[in-house]
Formats: sequence, C-alpha cells, structure tokens
Amino acid sequence: MSHKYFPIVTDTACQLKWTWSTLFLYTGETSSCHRVNSSNVDPDNFKNFHNTNKKIADRELMLAGKWPSGGCEYCKNMESAGGQSDRQFQLQIPNLTPPELETDLAATSVTPRIVEVYLDNVCNMSCIYCWDGFSSRIQTENEKFGKFESHGVIIDNTAVKHPQKNQLQTEFWDWLELNYQELRRLHILGGEPFFQSQFETCLEFLEAHQNSELEFNIVTNLKVSMTKLVDFVQRMRSLLVQRKIKRLDITCSIDCWGAEQEYIRYGFNLEQWKQNFEYLAEQRWITLNVNQTITGLGIKSMLPLLEYINQHRAARKIGHYHMAVLGFEYFNPIIFGPGFFDEDFEKILQAMPDDGWQHQSSRNMMKTLQLQCNQNIRQEDQLVKLRVVLDELDRRRNLNWRTTFPWLVKELEYVV
Repeated sequence: MSHKYFPIVTDTACQLKWTWSTLFLYTGETSSCHRVNSSNVDPDNFKNFHNTNKKIADRELMLAGKWPSGGCEYCKNMESAGGQSDRQFQLQIPNLTPPELETDLAATSVTPRIVEVYLDNVCNMSCIYCWDGFSSRIQTENEKFGKFESHGVIIDNTAVKHPQKNQLQTEFWDWLELNYQELRRLHILGGEPFFQSQFETCLEFLEAHQNSELEFNIVTNLKVSMTKLVDFVQRMRSLLVQRKIKRLDITCSIDCWGAEQEYIRYGFNLEQWKQNFEYLAEQRWITLNVNQTITGLGIKSMLPLLEYINQHRAARKIGHYHMAVLGFEYFNPIIFGPGFFDEDFEKILQAMPDDGWQHQSSRNMMKTLQLQCNQNIRQEDQLVKLRVVLDELDRRRNLNWRTTFPWLVKELEYVV
C-alpha cells in the first residue's frame, strides 16, 4: 500500500480532528482527542457523533489556519515552546484520511477512520489521577468516604451516568455495523476492558465480521488472570488467521516502577503485570506497546521501567507512548519548577532509543515535557494541594506517601 498522508496543509490542521473520534458511552460524550473538551452525544442522532457542531466548527478554524479553543491550546503551546506536539506527531501517520477528503479538501462533515471507545467505567484499579467516570473503584471509594474538600482540593464523584447509556451502547454497535468497513483502527479502553461485559460484545462483533484493513487495539492495565489473557490472545490469533482483522495491538498501561508504581496506580500488581507482559512479548505477531501517564510522582522511578522495556526490545519491537497527566494540575511535574527533574530527564532520555521516527518522536515529546517544566515557575499553591491530596488518599487507602516517595517529603512538608 502506498502511503497517503493527511492532505490539509495549514499551520494548525490536525489529522485527529478529521479522522479520530473518542466515545465515552458511560457519560454520553465524544471528543476528537484526549486533550480537548468533550461534546454531548445525542442518542437520537447518534450517527453524527463524529460531526458535532463543535467538531465541525473546529475543523473550519483549522482550515483557516486558526487554533480552536477548548484544549487545542496544549499543542499550540507545545509548538510555541519549540517542542513537538501531538498534532505534529499524528501528521506523520499515513493512510488515515477520511474518504470525503479525497474529493473535497474543504469537507468538514466526514467519516472517522479511528474510533476509540470507553465502553463503561468498570475498573479493577484506582489510579490517583483518574476519576469516577473511568473507574468504578474510585466511584465506590468516594461513596464510602464522602466528599472531601480542603485547600481548594475536591475529591468527589462528578461523572454523570447517561440516563440512556444502554441505548448509547446499542446505537454504537448499530453504527459500527454500517461503518465498520471504513474504519482503520478500533481502540477499546476502560476502565478495564477485561472486566466489562460490553468487551465480550466487542469480541463477538469482530468474530462475526471481517475488515482486513482494521487494526484492533486494546488498552489494558494487565491486572487480569493469565487464563483470561491467554483465551483473549488465542481468539485474536484466530481472527488474524482468518484475515478478519489486519493487526492486533495490545497497549499496556504502566507509568513507572516499584512501590511508586503501585501507589500511583492503586491496585496495581507489578509482578502480575510483568508475568502478563512477558507472555505477550513472546507472541511476536502482536504489536506490543507501553503507554505512560507522566506525573511528578513517577519521574524519579521511570528509568527502571525504560530499562525493563529495553531488555525486551532486544528480542522484538515495543512501542512506547506517553503523555503528561491531564485534569489534575497538582500531579503535573511542571509545578516543581525549572531544573527540578533535569537529572532524571537526562537519564530517561539516554535510555530512550532514537532509531526510527516513532522512537524519535517519543524522545522529542519527552524533551518537550522537560522544556515545559523548565519554562514554569515553582507553584507553591499546587504543591500544597499535592500534599493535601496525598494525605487524604493515605487515609482512605491505608498508605504512606512519605515512605513511598522519601524525596518528596522535604518538598511538601514545609509548603504553606
């Protein structure tokens, strides 16, 4: 197949805005990437979830070389700082252009090539930077302890389950029935897909249909029994043999290493993750990826993770993707101020390979995060909030952040 790259060339044009739709079926929302605000999905007009008024308006702005508001500022700021943005990274990926653009480069109502679906909020973990909309465990914890509010920090359930969630799920499978052949990638996320009933519905759909151009990607925390994981892999292998899908991607979520990782992704079991990951690494036909959410808490224990990935890269390719935490400013590494993580970043960058455009892009985005950290002043108010949050999580979960992150004690104990 010859490579066809996104054909709209303006200073702001983003392939994601035209080709990607994320669906949050629990809350009934949609967005064009992880960094932008969501739009509501109309259950009675579900077929237009990729062409909401907001998405069309954003595409019109990009055609005019202007930046949309509501989250696109992230890439704008990254590029202004001299770093590489998600927008620029995505433009390097070929063969994802919506079919409408083949005849009309000004088309703003288009068919998605990538659909990413959060089937439900059922999850078996409670990551510190997550929320009840993605984690039933957090939802249950908040119900148990009630609303917490102190120093500008609020911990409470805020997700609103869509009253027609079941209809949205039904509408999605109906939409997929009609549009499946146009898709090039289908991503399934959670909560945790392996614990969601709709995930079985998804697998049965794949087994009943054929799209030899489809890359199927599941994002998982790998806290799943080996029996269930092996069964899933065998079913996917059968689909590939029958050419019902083109490729299987498994994207394994992990942020750092050791006790720090198990604190940040509460409920995580590192030994189980390693066992499952190493089984997947042996399946050379699987496209295997690691995905990180980068917080200030995880940077100092990130190097052992990268060294572990590199050990397995000696035998096979492993993709590495990462993004800074969203939505909780007190977990963002920029609050520690310029230079704070420079030594850590230098070790991290030395451990990251730079062969091939994907590895180079990953390194460039890590460099950009370091650049952002060094362009921001130390934020004492956010450090206070970080201490407040960690103290409350310790109370709820019987943990001790001071023992897990000893380097952090002197940074937080005396901020007021």
